[in-house]
Amino acid sequence: MEIGAPVIATLAVWWASTGVILYLGERSELCRRLAMGLISILALIALAMVWSMRDTTTTSTAYFGALSALTIWAWHEMSFLFGFITGPNKTPCPPDLSGWTRFRAATATLIHHEVALAATLLIIAAMSIGADNTVALQVFAMLFAFRLSSKFNLFIGAPHFTDQFLPHRLAHLRSYFSQEKPGPFFVVSTLTISIVAAALMWAAINATSPFAAASFALLASLAALGALEHLFLVLPLPDATLWRWLLPERDPRRTPD
Repeated sequence: MEIGAPVIATLAVWWASTGVILYLGERSELCRRLAMGLISILALIALAMVWSMRDTTTTSTAYFGALSALTIWAWHEMSFLFGFITGPNKTPCPPDLSGWTRFRAATATLIHHEVALAATLLIIAAMSIGADNTVALQVFAMLFAFRLSSKFNLFIGAPHFTDQFLPHRLAHLRSYFSQEKPGPFFVVSTLTISIVAAALMWAAINATSPFAAASFALLASLAALGALEHLFLVLPLPDATLWRWLLPERDPRRTPD
């Protein structure tokens, strides 16, 4: 089965969508609101597509299932990075906080975003009950799990996390990131994601139908990107150069908009 196309498509969508979101995050409030309006319409269309393709298992519906999930995920990413859905805590971490108290304060910076993600996952899961095509559910669930893992690693220890793309409106989040060396959780989480990626790629190579091959290859590519993004947290890799050219030079004295 051909698996190269899903891999290339996943990489292209990952790079392009990340760049567009980062670019829009630096625009004016009016621009961000217009972008949120547009992505909201696209996300609703994507939800409708998830329902309409639930019983269709072709190569194209595997792609569109993944694209639908990524569109819905992009809505959540934009709502967070644009400052619309974050959490009740919008202040930097006090220097004397530690342990459970610090964890609670960090959670409060993004809890509304996490609840929205979980609710959306439940909606997609409900729409996928008894469906033959569950690619959208699998993609969204994978992104949700990998993102949770990344956030825990940021809290525990991520010495090389690139925070230069973090919008000024979310600058307080930096104080909750730990620059300590990664602990056992990083090793376990990254190794688990890597094993999942390898297993999915093996399943894609040995798939017995074009739909299964495309589905497994798309999921394997996302898992591989998840493992790579985990490595970006702890290794001095120049990941920022992938998108820096999209953004204007930042004035460090600039205040949040």
